[in-house]
Amino acid sequence: MRNNVDIMPILLAPDAHPPVDPPRFSVRSVQLDSPVTIAERIPEDPSALWLHGSGGLIGIGEAARLEATGADRFDALARAFRAVSDNAEVEDLANLRGSGLVAFASFSYSPGSSRPSRLVIPRYLLGSVDGCAFLTIVSTENEAAVGTSPTSAEQVLALFQAGKSPTVAPRAMRPAHSGEAYRGLVKEAVQEIDDGVAEKIVLSERFEIDLGALEAKSLVPALASQLSRRYPTAWTFALDDIVGASPEMLVRTEGSTVFSRVLAGSRPVSGDEELSAEERETFLHDPKERSEHDFAARSVREPLERLGVRLAPSEGPFVLHVPGIEHLATDIRGVAPEGLGILEIAGALHPSAAVSGTPLSVANEVIARLERVDRAGYASPVGWIGADGDGELAIALRMAHVGATTLTVQAGGGLVSDSDPLTEHAEALAKTRPIVRALEALSSPEA
Repeated sequence: MRNNVDIMPILLAPDAHPPVDPPRFSVRSVQLDSPVTIAERIPEDPSALWLHGSGGLIGIGEAARLEATGADRFDALARAFRAVSDNAEVEDLANLRGSGLVAFASFSYSPGSSRPSRLVIPRYLLGSVDGCAFLTIVSTENEAAVGTSPTSAEQVLALFQAGKSPTVAPRAMRPAHSGEAYRGLVKEAVQEIDDGVAEKIVLSERFEIDLGALEAKSLVPALASQLSRRYPTAWTFALDDIVGASPEMLVRTEGSTVFSRVLAGSRPVSGDEELSAEERETFLHDPKERSEHDFAARSVREPLERLGVRLAPSEGPFVLHVPGIEHLATDIRGVAPEGLGILEIAGALHPSAAVSGTPLSVANEVIARLERVDRAGYASPVGWIGADGDGELAIALRMAHVGATTLTVQAGGGLVSDSDPLTEHAEALAKTRPIVRALEALSSPEA
């Protein structure tokens, strides 16, 4: 498939090459005198956000938008962003992680997706890292000359005022399939595995929430705030048509260091309950769960090694608690060779066996046939990248697609030869809880 790469406000030729004359931006980052509680600074209409623990990044407006489609979309966007950053004048007085020229990122799951992958450079960015806050302002040469936009730290910080939290009437969630029908799809996938077509297949279900006349986009800031508060160890994200809180980091880079957190194998639990020590040991050594997890961990380690990343020895999986569910998790760390960029790494890792299956091409064929819907931004890299090479790209899980007046929650799980349809259906339902609970927190019978 041919790639299309566009940049806004300037449109480029429809190919995968960087612009001949990319726009020239002036980028200035300054550290603030006082820390900020960033989750309390989400405005009514952010262009993007990324929250983790007490830190994160929030963008307002768009200085530029790069979009690409096709199998080469990761490399295409890397080249286009490099061209923009090479042509930018950057004054980074903050010198913190996430300061300087930064783009928020969201990719499509499939190279054939009708949804373009995109990088969005915000006009204004508020960041917080390790208790230090900073602002970044991106402007064009013309804007700087005319002087019509906010430029002082005080003016820009004033833009980041929390919007009013909307109230939503309780809404029902409608699955794409009946419980019986979805369990039938699980059986079909497991039969493919038993027939030797694949070793693992990750199947997902979609659940639509109709908001009536309410604009779904208006709920995104409040949903993100709720998700960040309820799941502080997850990476909360929002960009364009997706919002969620992912527990799984595809790739994080800082200098030459590379980090990935692989999740595969899950046990739903009630509310904030955790598995007992005995139950955790049973979970850790369950043959079905370990088989599923090992496929996923190998699907990350092996591409990293092929890229020349020197991996540290792994201690094996541990049990990670997230409210409502427990996961088998493996943290993978390494050192990247000089010149290896985060988008190149992400392109090599996506999709991992944690969200697709093994072998990859066969698993994706079965997924497309059984799901019959474009995954779009689901189970795809989402996060931010910096012109300095640092960045974080999680896998878009525990998320919803944001429609005009609908939220479509998507969730699923990995299937191996002895997967039980009832258990897998329950797991998919459990993984809808973050969005559903966040929405319930905004609900009122009087709304």
